[in-house]
Amino acid sequence: GPTSGPTSGPTSDPTSGPTSPPTTAPVTPIIVPSLPDVPNSPDPYALSDLVDSAGSQGDPHFKTWRNEHFEYHGQCDLVLAKDPKFAEGLGLDVQIRTKLVRFWSYIKNAAIRIGNDVFEVEGDAEGAVELRYWMNMEFQGPLETIGGFPIIFNSRENNANKKIIQIDLSSKYPGAMIEIQVWKEFVKVDFKNPTFEAFGNAVGMLGDFKSGKTLARDGFTEIDDFH
Repeated sequence: GPTSGPTSGPTSDPTSGPTSPPTTAPVTPIIVPSLPDVPNSPDPYALSDLVDSAGSQGDPHFKTWRNEHFEYHGQCDLVLAKDPKFAEGLGLDVQIRTKLVRFWSYIKNAAIRIGNDVFEVEGDAEGAVELRYWMNMEFQGPLETIGGFPIIFNSRENNANKKIIQIDLSSKYPGAMIEIQVWKEFVKVDFKNPTFEAFGNAVGMLGDFKSGKTLARDGFTEIDDFH
Protein backbone atom coordinates (compact mmCIF):
# COMPACT_ATOMS: atom_id res chain seq x y z
CA GLY A 1 0.00 0.00 0.00
CA PRO A 2 1.00 3.63 -0.04
CA THR A 3 3.69 4.85 2.42
CA SER A 4 2.82 6.88 5.37
CA GLY A 5 2.76 10.61 5.02
CA PRO A 6 5.89 12.76 4.97
CA THR A 7 7.95 13.30 8.08
CA SER A 8 7.03 16.14 10.27
CA GLY A 9 10.20 18.18 9.58
CA PRO A 10 13.64 18.28 8.02
CA THR A 11 16.49 16.27 9.49
CA SER A 12 18.99 17.90 11.85
CA ASP A 13 21.64 20.21 10.38
CA PRO A 14 25.15 18.70 9.88
CA THR A 15 27.73 19.28 12.59
CA SER A 16 29.53 22.60 12.57
CA GLY A 17 33.00 21.16 11.85
CA PRO A 18 34.98 17.99 11.46
CA THR A 19 35.44 15.82 14.44
CA SER A 20 38.63 15.97 16.42
CA PRO A 21 41.38 13.64 15.13
CA PRO A 22 42.00 10.57 17.17
CA THR A 23 44.42 10.99 20.01
CA THR A 24 47.90 9.49 19.67
CA ALA A 25 50.00 7.84 22.32
CA PRO A 26 52.55 10.19 23.92
CA VAL A 27 56.12 9.81 22.57
CA THR A 28 58.79 9.28 25.17
CA PRO A 29 61.79 11.51 24.29
CA ILE A 30 65.11 9.74 23.71
CA ILE A 31 67.82 11.16 25.90
CA VAL A 32 71.26 10.88 24.26
CA PRO A 33 74.00 10.91 26.86
CA SER A 34 76.57 13.61 26.31
CA LEU A 35 80.11 12.39 25.54
CA PRO A 36 83.05 13.76 27.51
CA ASP A 37 85.40 16.07 25.69
CA VAL A 38 88.31 14.18 24.17
CA PRO A 39 91.59 15.97 24.79
CA ASN A 40 93.89 16.51 21.84
CA SER A 41 96.26 13.58 21.77
CA PRO A 42 99.89 14.49 21.11
CA ASP A 43 101.40 13.26 17.91
CA PRO A 44 103.30 10.11 18.96
CA TYR A 45 106.20 11.12 16.73
CA ALA A 46 106.37 14.60 18.25
CA LEU A 47 107.81 13.18 21.46
CA SER A 48 111.46 14.07 21.68
CA ASP A 49 112.18 11.15 24.00
CA LEU A 50 111.85 8.57 21.21
CA VAL A 51 115.63 8.78 20.88
CA ASP A 52 118.09 11.33 22.13
CA SER A 53 120.13 10.92 18.95
CA ALA A 54 120.14 9.06 15.65
CA GLY A 55 122.85 8.74 13.05
CA SER A 56 125.89 6.82 11.89
CA GLN A 57 129.07 5.76 13.60
CA GLY A 58 132.28 5.87 11.65
CA ASP A 59 132.83 2.18 11.02
CA PRO A 60 129.79 2.22 10.04
CA HIS A 61 127.04 1.41 12.55
CA PHE A 62 123.62 3.01 12.10
CA LYS A 63 121.09 4.01 14.75
CA THR A 64 117.63 4.75 13.35
CA TRP A 65 114.98 7.23 14.50
CA ARG A 66 113.42 4.31 16.44
CA ASN A 67 116.62 3.30 18.21
CA GLU A 68 117.20 0.26 16.01
CA HIS A 69 120.80 -0.66 15.21
CA PHE A 70 122.30 -2.21 12.12
CA GLU A 71 125.55 -2.26 10.16
CA TYR A 72 126.33 -1.92 6.49
CA HIS A 73 129.76 -2.80 5.17
CA GLY A 74 129.96 -1.77 1.54
CA GLN A 75 131.47 0.97 -0.58
CA CYS A 76 129.07 3.52 -2.04
CA ASP A 77 127.33 6.85 -1.46
CA LEU A 78 124.38 6.64 0.92
CA VAL A 79 121.52 9.00 1.75
CA LEU A 80 121.54 9.19 5.53
CA ALA A 81 118.52 11.53 5.69
CA LYS A 82 116.61 13.63 3.21
CA ASP A 83 113.76 16.10 3.72
CA PRO A 84 112.80 18.53 0.94
CA LYS A 85 110.37 20.29 3.30
CA PHE A 86 112.94 21.00 6.00
CA ALA A 87 112.82 24.55 7.40
CA GLU A 88 109.76 25.57 5.40
CA GLY A 89 111.13 24.37 2.10
CA LEU A 90 114.88 25.07 2.43
CA GLY A 91 115.45 21.36 2.17
CA LEU A 92 117.94 19.06 3.87
CA ASP A 93 120.21 16.37 2.41
CA VAL A 94 122.74 14.44 4.46
CA GLN A 95 124.88 11.97 2.52
CA ILE A 96 127.82 9.81 3.48
CA ARG A 97 130.50 8.00 1.47
CA THR A 98 131.86 4.69 2.68
CA LYS A 99 135.18 3.08 1.80
CA LEU A 100 135.83 -0.64 1.81
CA VAL A 101 138.87 -2.01 3.61
CA ARG A 102 139.26 -5.77 3.16
CA PHE A 103 136.05 -7.18 4.71
CA TRP A 104 134.75 -4.05 6.48
CA SER A 105 134.18 -0.41 5.63
CA TYR A 106 134.08 3.00 7.24
CA ILE A 107 132.56 6.42 6.56
CA LYS A 108 135.16 8.53 4.82
CA ASN A 109 133.12 11.63 3.86
CA ALA A 110 129.92 13.34 4.89
CA ALA A 111 128.13 16.10 2.99
CA ILE A 112 125.26 18.24 4.25
CA ARG A 113 123.09 20.52 2.14
CA ILE A 114 120.71 23.03 3.66
CA GLY A 115 119.14 25.39 1.16
CA ASN A 116 121.79 26.38 -1.37
CA ASP A 117 124.75 25.72 0.92
CA VAL A 118 126.75 22.48 0.86
CA PHE A 119 129.25 21.55 3.56
CA GLU A 120 131.48 18.51 3.11
CA VAL A 121 134.01 17.01 5.50
CA GLU A 122 136.57 14.25 5.00
CA GLY A 123 138.52 12.15 7.46
CA ASP A 124 142.31 12.03 7.45
CA ALA A 125 144.19 8.88 8.40
CA GLU A 126 147.24 10.98 9.28
CA GLY A 127 145.25 12.90 11.90
CA ALA A 128 146.15 16.36 10.60
CA VAL A 129 145.43 19.25 12.95
CA GLU A 130 143.46 21.18 10.35
CA LEU A 131 140.05 19.85 9.36
CA ARG A 132 139.63 18.82 5.74
CA TYR A 133 136.39 20.43 4.60
CA TRP A 134 134.77 22.18 1.65
CA MET A 135 132.15 24.90 1.76
CA ASN A 136 130.23 25.31 -1.47
CA MET A 137 133.01 23.46 -3.32
CA GLU A 138 135.76 25.72 -1.91
CA PHE A 139 138.41 23.93 0.14
CA GLN A 140 138.43 25.38 3.67
CA GLY A 141 136.33 28.30 2.42
CA PRO A 142 134.73 30.91 4.72
CA LEU A 143 132.32 29.13 6.98
CA GLU A 144 129.96 30.68 9.53
CA THR A 145 126.51 29.39 8.59
CA ILE A 146 124.87 26.79 6.39
CA GLY A 147 121.40 27.62 5.16
CA GLY A 148 121.32 30.36 7.78
CA PHE A 149 122.12 28.02 10.69
CA PRO A 150 125.36 28.60 12.67
CA ILE A 151 128.28 26.17 12.38
CA ILE A 152 130.38 25.69 15.50
CA PHE A 153 133.82 24.06 15.60
CA ASN A 154 134.72 22.28 18.82
CA SER A 155 138.11 20.65 18.42
CA ARG A 156 139.50 18.92 21.49
CA GLU A 157 142.72 20.51 22.62
CA ASN A 158 143.86 17.30 24.30
CA ASN A 159 142.99 15.16 21.29
CA ALA A 160 144.12 16.59 17.97
CA ASN A 161 142.78 13.52 16.17
CA LYS A 162 139.18 14.26 17.16
CA LYS A 163 137.28 17.19 15.68
CA ILE A 164 133.64 18.16 16.30
CA ILE A 165 131.50 20.31 14.04
CA GLN A 166 127.99 21.29 15.16
CA ILE A 167 125.19 22.74 13.05
CA ASP A 168 122.93 24.49 15.54
CA LEU A 169 119.27 24.33 14.47
CA SER A 170 117.93 25.93 17.66
CA SER A 171 116.83 29.15 15.97
CA LYS A 172 114.16 27.11 14.17
CA TYR A 173 113.96 23.87 16.15
CA PRO A 174 114.90 24.39 19.82
CA GLY A 175 117.47 21.89 21.04
CA ALA A 176 117.97 20.19 17.68
CA MET A 177 121.45 19.88 16.22
CA ILE A 178 123.43 17.99 13.58
CA GLU A 179 126.84 17.00 14.88
CA ILE A 180 129.76 15.69 12.83
CA GLN A 181 132.74 14.08 14.51
CA VAL A 182 135.99 13.27 12.76
CA TRP A 183 138.50 10.90 14.32
CA LYS A 184 141.43 10.29 11.96
CA GLU A 185 139.87 8.74 8.84
CA PHE A 186 136.49 8.00 10.48
CA VAL A 187 133.51 10.36 10.12
CA LYS A 188 130.43 10.20 12.34
CA VAL A 189 127.12 12.04 11.85
CA ASP A 190 124.60 12.45 14.67
CA PHE A 191 121.18 14.10 14.78
CA LYS A 192 120.88 15.39 18.34
CA ASN A 193 117.43 15.74 19.96
CA PRO A 194 115.59 14.78 16.76
CA THR A 195 112.02 16.07 16.99
CA PHE A 196 109.06 15.59 14.68
CA GLU A 197 109.03 19.32 13.99
CA ALA A 198 112.62 19.23 12.78
CA PHE A 199 112.87 15.89 10.98
CA GLY A 200 109.29 14.63 10.69
CA ASN A 201 109.49 14.24 6.90
CA ALA A 202 112.97 12.72 6.78
CA VAL A 203 113.66 9.45 4.99
CA GLY A 204 116.89 7.59 4.32
CA MET A 205 119.24 5.10 5.97
CA LEU A 206 117.87 6.11 9.36
CA GLY A 207 114.38 5.09 8.29
CA ASP A 208 111.15 6.94 7.67
CA PHE A 209 110.74 9.27 10.65
CA LYS A 210 106.93 9.03 10.64
CA SER A 211 106.56 5.27 10.36
CA GLY A 212 109.90 4.08 11.66
CA LYS A 213 110.21 1.75 8.68
CA THR A 214 113.49 1.23 6.87
CA LEU A 215 112.57 1.43 3.20
CA ALA A 216 114.42 0.62 -0.01
CA ARG A 217 115.13 3.25 -2.66
CA ASP A 218 111.74 2.61 -4.28
CA GLY A 219 110.07 4.02 -1.15
CA PHE A 220 107.84 0.96 -0.72
CA THR A 221 109.91 -2.16 -0.07
CA GLU A 222 110.48 -2.54 3.66
CA ILE A 223 113.84 -3.91 4.74
CA ASP A 224 113.87 -5.48 8.18
CA ASP A 225 116.44 -8.27 7.80
CA PHE A 226 119.89 -6.86 8.44
CA HIS A 227 121.73 -10.16 8.85
